[in-house]
Order: sequence, then structure tokens, then C-alpha cells
Amino acid sequence: MYKRILVPCDGSDLAQKAVFPHVVELGRHPDTEVVILRVIPAPTGRSGTAYRARAPGMTVALPENEEDARVAHHPIYKDQEIASAEDEARRSVAGAASVLREQGVNVSTEVLIGDPAEAIVDYAADRDVDLVVMCSHGRGGLSRWVFGSVTEKVLRGTTTPLLVIRPQELQNKVPGDRARE
Repeated sequence: MYKRILVPCDGSDLAQKAVFPHVVELGRHPDTEVVILRVIPAPTGRSGTAYRARAPGMTVALPENEEDARVAHHPIYKDQEIASAEDEARRSVAGAASVLREQGVNVSTEVLIGDPAEAIVDYAADRDVDLVVMCSHGRGGLSRWVFGSVTEKVLRGTTTPLLVIRPQELQNKVPGDRARE
């Protein structure tokens, strides 16, 4: 039996449809707490300060696009962007939590800002998580090599047991679905 199960969510319907049936089966015990975690990356490229060289002889770090240049002149935008992203994430995890509560699962939610893989690994270690259940989006080849996989980074960075659900499994079988057997 698991005491605490961590379910990182990226807000996608695919992840919920793939992961939640497994979480319901694992988290129905009254002593089990399921934590839905949403990690939002901090905004990039929008420093909220003027672009200038850091030291003599260094090249000037120029804005990457017109939007970044516009936002650099308005530092409040960064804080508003973070607040907006946090609000959207809180609504997303609240909706996901209500779906699990309807199935009899004891659920809490958490929203963090930072690198998703690092935040998941740190959260699992710091909060005595017994199991991490997450979805792999099935990205492969060059795309996975260039962008990396949050799931793969968590797998390499954690000592907590990890259950990875592949979205393709939705087409094959969902736990408790006897009609397909």
C-alpha cells in the first residue's frame, strides 16, 4: 500500500485520461494521499530589465523577438505573466482533483514554478513520496533528443519508484475495463 502518490500533471487531457484510471486503482485506500502536482516553467526571455552587456567586452544580450523587447520596457509584465500562469495551473489541478475525489480518492494539489523535472524529483524526495505516476507523451527520435523528456529526466533523477503510463496504452487496455479482455 502506498501512503503518498505523486501525480505530476501538465494540464493535458491526454495525460489525465492515461494516468487517472491507474491512480484511482492505486489511490482508493483511505490512508493513501494522492498529490496532483503542476509545475509551470518560469517565463524565459522576458527579463523585465533593459538589455545591456554584463561586463566590458561582452556582447550585448539582445531580445530574441519584438515581444521580448516590448516586455523588457514593462517589468510588471513578468509578474503578471507568472500570476496568470499560476492561476491557470491552480484551476487545472482543482479540476483534476475533483475528478479523482468523485472516484473516492483522497487528493491534495500543489503548484510550483521551476524546471518541471527538477521540481518533481525534489518534491518526491522532500515529501516522502512512495510512488510517482506520470504519463510519457511518446515523443521520440530527434525531438526527444533536442528537447529532452521530463519523464526521462525524472527517471534518471529520482530514487522514488516511478510508474510511467504511455498514452498508447489507452488504446489497448485501461485497468478495471473488463470489456476489452
